[in-house]
Amino acid sequence: MRGIQVVTALMLVAAASPVLAKDVSREQSAVQYARQAFEQAEAAYKADTEQAASTRKALESLKKQLEEQQNKASLSETRKQQAKEKLDQAEEALDRAWKQ
Repeated sequence: MRGIQVVTALMLVAAASPVLAKDVSREQSAVQYARQAFEQAEAAYKADTEQAASTRKALESLKKQLEEQQNKASLSETRKQQAKEKLDQAEEALDRAWKQ
């Protein structure tokens, strides 16, 4: 009786081997696919991170440039107002000179 059980068990293992091989092959393919997807995602992450850093650097430079231009415009506004005051004074002086 025991011999029959051993033979039956061996036959079951032998019959299951092709099924196990198919499962292993399928799992290897799944791992390979997942690895490729991970590598693509990792490459995209690195590229996006580098692009964000580059954009941040450019933005900081543009912010500095904007601040400088705003300061320059403010100084120009002050000079314009001063020049307008001098023009008004000069016109008033000319008007007085004509009236005398």
